Amino acid sequence: MTRRYPAGPQRLLRSLNGRAVLEAIDEAGPVTTTDLAGRIPLSRPTVAAAVGLLLERGVITEVGPATGRKGPAPAQYEVNAHCAFAIGLDVGHRRIRAAVADVTGRVRARAEAEQHGDQGAGALVGQVLEMCGDLAGQVGRELSDITQVVAGLPAAVGPDGRRLSYAAGLPDAGAGLGEAFGRAVPVPLVLENDVNLAALAERTHGRGTDTDDFVLVSLGVGLGLGLVVDGRVRRGATGVAGEAGYLPSDRMIAPAGQRRDLVQEHLGARYISAEARRLGLPGDGSPRTVFALARAGDPGALAIVDDTARSVAYVVACVVPLIDPALIVLGGAIGANGDLLLEAVDRHLADFSTFRPPVVASGLGQDAVLTGATTMSAELAREAAFAAATTPVPQAEPSALS
Repeated sequence: MTRRYPAGPQRLLRSLNGRAVLEAIDEAGPVTTTDLAGRIPLSRPTVAAAVGLLLERGVITEVGPATGRKGPAPAQYEVNAHCAFAIGLDVGHRRIRAAVADVTGRVRARAEAEQHGDQGAGALVGQVLEMCGDLAGQVGRELSDITQVVAGLPAAVGPDGRRLSYAAGLPDAGAGLGEAFGRAVPVPLVLENDVNLAALAERTHGRGTDTDDFVLVSLGVGLGLGLVVDGRVRRGATGVAGEAGYLPSDRMIAPAGQRRDLVQEHLGARYISAEARRLGLPGDGSPRTVFALARAGDPGALAIVDDTARSVAYVVACVVPLIDPALIVLGGAIGANGDLLLEAVDRHLADFSTFRPPVVASGLGQDAVLTGATTMSAELAREAAFAAATTPVPQAEPSALS
């Protein structure tokens, strides 16, 4: 009896071959089919068939003939950068920054605006939708055509990807906001803690590119840690890993039954401004002004900088023995002032701890969170586009009588 085999395994094999060819084009492009056959263990006819299918599905494009070779110039192929687009968002306490990138990760357009959260959650959601729609239009797409959106928020994001906590800078402390974003955004949406995204940016574009274990200490309006262990950002069981502002402060010993102060009560933009007013420093009391005064040699401002460095060193001393990082990166609007903070942090760390990992300043500036959001979004869009282009097309099952 002749045994009939279903077509599924053959379709699966074509899918696997197509993905191998697509990944090779993404890595080496522009590249010819002959060169592809030399890079992966597939025959040239198999490679050519996969290239034809990928062209048909629009995930690669022909970019012209290869030159400098004998004989007819063969065609070259590369990933079609326009096959998918992604949007990254940094929804900060005061401003929103956004960018749209193509599937290769290249940023195509940016936008920035004051955050309207003081007008309520609905206003903030509407503002984000409008910015995303405008960015989609700048690359010739509707928002519904965007493949992925990733938004960084000053909040802990729960395991469900929507519930926000520790979100004092958002409307109603974030209550219901994640769910509202999920309902409003018409495409796949990832919500992520902003410091985690900044740590991802350091991992891919910044100080953490050469190590799998580092801690980003992000200091601005508040304090947050990005914990990168074994090359991955650690979020914890409920998403609150890195909320170091809730560590007990070392500045007071509370009587029995009374909670000690928290680190965040002696650190960050609000504390710096309060200290500037207490000391009668000139200017508006903002951290930017205080650090500028410190660079000019103002004794009061220098004292505030040293006070900030001491608190940062205390936090680092608490964390280092637990995860043993190879590197500490200072980031955020305040933490990035490495010219004033690095030496002082290192000096105070010697008083707190016998563990002394190198402490460096981030070079990513105010774009750290946006860079991380756009990077994650583009990677997810790439995976979605590649998976769609190499998924076998379902075929009708043969009837029992055939």
